[in-house]
Amino acid sequence: GTGLTQTVADFFPEQKLSASDSQPDHLFGCNVAIDGDTALVGANYDDDNGSNSGSAYLYERQADGSWSETQKLTASDGATYDFFGLSVAISGDTALVGAYFDDDNGADSGSAYIFQRQVDGSWSETAKLTASDGEPSDRFGIKVDISGDTALVGAQYGDGNEDNSGSAYLFQRQADGSWSETAKLTASDGASNDRFGYSVAISGDTALVGAYLDDDNGDSSGSAYL
Repeated sequence: GTGLTQTVADFFPEQKLSASDSQPDHLFGCNVAIDGDTALVGANYDDDNGSNSGSAYLYERQADGSWSETQKLTASDGATYDFFGLSVAISGDTALVGAYFDDDNGADSGSAYIFQRQVDGSWSETAKLTASDGEPSDRFGIKVDISGDTALVGAQYGDGNEDNSGSAYLFQRQADGSWSETAKLTASDGASNDRFGYSVAISGDTALVGAYLDDDNGDSSGSAYL
């Protein structure tokens, strides 16, 4: 009754993103993250470094409000079935990409990669994160998040308490720009197959870790820990 003629689209214009080199079955969009004018999209079945090695794509908001793909990220040591890009996170000039089937600590132990925005606007891989006590099938990197100088990486099949109870690892950026593992998080009441670390989030001085198969309210009712 006010004569307002705008639609929702006038206030929230939609843009659909797709990869410049998109191919069938790459699963572009399996995980996404955004911070300010930069978006990051995972495609964990991309094949640049071998079948299902994975990739992630960066997009920047332009002056006219549109979004343009600016770079494709792949792991410097990417290999077949690493699934790089299944999890992605971004904070300021730092991006974090998980490759939960990477094999540095044994088959499917997992890893995560740090990328840094350079002065010219390009992004370069600056660190590879792995768990100090990583083991085969931990799936470190199943989920990742980053806030400022702190990164959080989940390992849902880690054996922090019991078999497949799960764990998560904190990494801190050092003065020289390197990253160091500073803590391993486990649930105080963790039990076998809780899958603590399947989901992770961090903001400032607070971390949140999900254990979706925890049983407090019944079988697989789930919980999350601060």
